[in-house]
Amino acid sequence: MRSAPPRKLGYVSYRGLILDFGGVVTTDFYGALSAFCIREGLPPDAFVHVLRHTDRGRRALAGVESGQISQRAYEQVLGRLLGLDDQGLLGRALADLRPRAEVLDLVHHVRAAGIAAGVLSNSWGRGDYEPYQGYDLDGCFDAVVISDQVGLRKPDPAIYLLTAAKIGVPAAECVFVDDTAANLPVARDLDMATVHFTDSDAGVAEIERMLGIA
Repeated sequence: MRSAPPRKLGYVSYRGLILDFGGVVTTDFYGALSAFCIREGLPPDAFVHVLRHTDRGRRALAGVESGQISQRAYEQVLGRLLGLDDQGLLGRALADLRPRAEVLDLVHHVRAAGIAAGVLSNSWGRGDYEPYQGYDLDGCFDAVVISDQVGLRKPDPAIYLLTAAKIGVPAAECVFVDDTAANLPVARDLDMATVHFTDSDAGVAEIERMLGIA
């Protein structure tokens, strides 16, 4: 877990917190994918490999996250790339995800302190698998931005700015938290402070420190 301040001089009082969903609001996202691969007799990194290191996987991920292809079509691509039955594939792959109670508690304390909080999530599209069900995101956060619903995806700067606008805080006064390192540089370019969330206890403590609510 590493954090980086915005590139500006002087003291910054952060008034906004923007959290990724999978792996931050939820339990370990990449751990869930690895566990699924092991259950299916695949190498632990097989799912991430097709997402990041195959042209077809990258194109399909960009398409489903931006709402250009359906969730079902995406599952079919994944099934072919992984050599698995594509029926209910996303639900099986992410079955281990659970709400991360310590982060939801943090959000409660953050909002009680007068700091706005939002979720910014690259989605899996709409379909039979509903990753956000049971989290009451609309009740827990001031704004929820889901990539396929707005036609934008991280790391497009526009979706970071949209989320900041929806919580009513300038980007330079926001802390952005994500478990995927590749999503952080754009946030820093927008003068957001960033936290690479790889350990729950350390990540929550760092967010509390940055927001002055420790």
